[in-house]
Amino acid sequence: MMKNLNNRPPNWALKFLRWFCDPDLLPGIEGDLMELHAERLAVSGYRKANRRLVADVLFLFRPAIMRPVVYRFQINRKAMLKNYLKVGVRNILRYKAFSLINIFGLAAAMSVCMLILLMLADQKSYDQFSLSKDRTYRILSKIPRSSAPNASSPFPLEESLTQDFPIVEAATQLVPGVGGELVVGDKSIELTGYFAGPTFFQVLGFELEVGDESASLQAPNLMIISSEVAKRLVGNDGSYSDLLGKPVRFFDRGLRIIQLDFGSETGSSPVDWGQFTITGVLDAEKYKSHLKFDVLVSTASLPALQREKKTENHVDDWQRYSYSYTYATLQEGKTVTDLISALDQLVVQKYEGNEDLKGLKLIPQPLTKITPGIFVGNPPSLQLPVEGYYILGFLALIIMLTACLNYTNLSIARALTRAKEIGVRKVNGAKRGNLVTQFMIESVLTSLLALVMGVALLLILKPGFEGLCANKFLHFDLGGSPVVYAGFVGLAVVTGVIAGLYPAVRLSGFSPLKSLKKLNEDSRSKLGFRKVLLSFQFVISLFFIVTSILIFRQFRHFVEFEYGFDSENIVNVPLQGNDYQLLISEMSSIPGVSGISACEFLPAMAMTNGIGVKPSDSESDPIAFEYLRVDSGFLGNLGLAVVAGRNLPVVDEAGRFVMINETGAKSLGYVSAANALGELVTVYGYEKPREVIGIMKDFRFQTPVMQDQIGPLMFINEPTHFSYLNIRLSTGNVTGALAAMQAKWKSIDPAHPFKYQFYNDQLVNVNLWMGDLVTIIGVIAFLAIVISCLGLLGMATYTTERRTKEVGIRKVLGASGLSIVLLLSRQFVVLLVVSVVIAAPLSYFVNNLWLQNFPNRVALGYGTLFLGAVILLFLGVVTIASQTLRASEKNPVDALRTE
Repeated sequence: MMKNLNNRPPNWALKFLRWFCDPDLLPGIEGDLMELHAERLAVSGYRKANRRLVADVLFLFRPAIMRPVVYRFQINRKAMLKNYLKVGVRNILRYKAFSLINIFGLAAAMSVCMLILLMLADQKSYDQFSLSKDRTYRILSKIPRSSAPNASSPFPLEESLTQDFPIVEAATQLVPGVGGELVVGDKSIELTGYFAGPTFFQVLGFELEVGDESASLQAPNLMIISSEVAKRLVGNDGSYSDLLGKPVRFFDRGLRIIQLDFGSETGSSPVDWGQFTITGVLDAEKYKSHLKFDVLVSTASLPALQREKKTENHVDDWQRYSYSYTYATLQEGKTVTDLISALDQLVVQKYEGNEDLKGLKLIPQPLTKITPGIFVGNPPSLQLPVEGYYILGFLALIIMLTACLNYTNLSIARALTRAKEIGVRKVNGAKRGNLVTQFMIESVLTSLLALVMGVALLLILKPGFEGLCANKFLHFDLGGSPVVYAGFVGLAVVTGVIAGLYPAVRLSGFSPLKSLKKLNEDSRSKLGFRKVLLSFQFVISLFFIVTSILIFRQFRHFVEFEYGFDSENIVNVPLQGNDYQLLISEMSSIPGVSGISACEFLPAMAMTNGIGVKPSDSESDPIAFEYLRVDSGFLGNLGLAVVAGRNLPVVDEAGRFVMINETGAKSLGYVSAANALGELVTVYGYEKPREVIGIMKDFRFQTPVMQDQIGPLMFINEPTHFSYLNIRLSTGNVTGALAAMQAKWKSIDPAHPFKYQFYNDQLVNVNLWMGDLVTIIGVIAFLAIVISCLGLLGMATYTTERRTKEVGIRKVLGASGLSIVLLLSRQFVVLLVVSVVIAAPLSYFVNNLWLQNFPNRVALGYGTLFLGAVILLFLGVVTIASQTLRASEKNPVDALRTE
């Protein structure tokens, strides 16, 4: 009679009992449980008996019953770990070629990851010095038609937050617009900064080096200067305390805090703001802040300057949402949710019924998340937005994934030669967990060795990165800290675990019988998996090759772009507040100077200056024009043609005339350029209509990255806004002419250094960010190709080694060297071709996506894809040939001796 299987106790419960129970107690406990189970079967049935058995097992799961630690863990685990390390080191040394390939591949990927970690660590260290940093927020403004919020906000916001909302402990605002000359005796120092109030220190956490923080910005006409400015005033041996109470004079020139150094800076004629008193010195170098400034002027100085029309008045203006930077510190216990609710309530109060600003939002941004932070408009300083780190991190992740796949692929191939070792260990009692541990320790050990090499590569990469054009403005400090370097070790360990996990689990599962049979793993399924991994690496490599070629072509397109004006041999000299007419008069007499003009800023320097224009007799909406203030010599000096009418007059004191380009005339509705001559146009921001005195030929006013089609443009002659001289030199003695210009400058303005740049160089420099992109993507592409080729080299080496005896037999039977090479190379060449077939359409699709964001772009044609494929195939074939040629040239006798 067959036993009823349903009467058997739950097998999983018994297994669980045997797993945790003390072996000395297990026989008695299990016997008692089985007797109880039999009794309960007769009385209650098998369902209740099983439930009771499970309950009893769970009840027994307590320390008194559990297996002692001495049984769970081997006493000699320290010795085992030492053994695993010894075996790992031996295997790394035994398989030198494979180990070097793996170590270098992981090191290259780690170096990129470590560089990005250093960048992030540097950016994360900003704005950490304030004691109330976790309760402090910057208020952003966001209008619906803008894709990104502005870092700035309305001027009245600070007062409204502190007076109307008790949740705010304190608030402060910074008003840009301080930029000019600080004059002390015969010294003149150029500086930029903000208007700030007395709560500046409480909210943002700065402290004065010398001076009283509570009174330093309290009254009108007070200013705090940076320690750098103070050092220039007192010298290296002077005391900052001597500057307290010192009267100085300030002449504003409208200089911006962000100076890009390639010709987009603007300025104006000096405006005397009067006398100020220095009340403090702040050592800005001690504080890693997103705010950069040379001077802070008391906000209480604004009313007098506004009455005298020396600066704009937006004290009660809620419409100007991009005027100041507002920061608020919350009361203890209040959260960002409370602040969001308060800001929403404020928006309803101030903007309800305002159609122009309908949908405006005021958004709090934590002080500690400004750097790195989201992309914002009108920032107080330049920084790489957090989206940039996402992109860089994604690229680094791809490189690291490629290196890990490379390690996985080669580890599987190499470990197959260790089949007997696996079998012997299993026969001698090694469990799968022991083998997994051994393989993982080898992987982590390899990764730690790669970390050492990666740090060496990082030391090579760092100077190159710090030399990029973008770093002149981003100021990355890549020194690192102990925490960051501890993170590098963690990165190495994690990389080793990820890279070695699959080989460890896969290889430790081999049966001892198959292992001792030498485990001929050339079956198509296993080899196919390795081919997939290698193909994936080459797909990534081709993608980066194509992307690098395309970005380089786009960069060259920008650098060689034809703007339609003559920039050859033009030297642009910043006026630095000097009288442009006096400089023109002096510079014109220098031999070699063939022409001089003046302008507000330089065309094609990524500077925009928009204004609304419409015919005076029209009721239509104004047309958006770019406009530039220039003198009468500007057109001729840059080789710009007048197609109708005449040039701007030398002097236009009444402000009567303007010039527009051909596109501007058409956009205003005139059929031909001649029809616009003599017409009056309303220029928004100017009281009187102006007469169109001439039409100039269209030229590219903007950089190609900002504009594809030529837009409407207007020239106005307003000398008070000129910032640059444009000096054209003849092709003779340029060096002598520059020396003479410097001498003339010193005779006119000994206080400021003579600055100049050639226009052609500036046109290149404005696009150097694209050159940085070429460098970054090019380095990543190079690393991806190197790692992939190293993987291919390892696989080719492994294949030729495994087929050494076959090659010897074929040569003895008369096979030629070429046929041997083709035999060994065929599968890898096919692999490369398949990778190209997969990667080509992928590269075309993805690169076309980002290319569409450029208004003026090169075409991604088949030629770029073909060039990338040729480069990849050439490198792959050379890599394979290095091993197959060596195998084909071996002596057949030596090959047949190989076991």
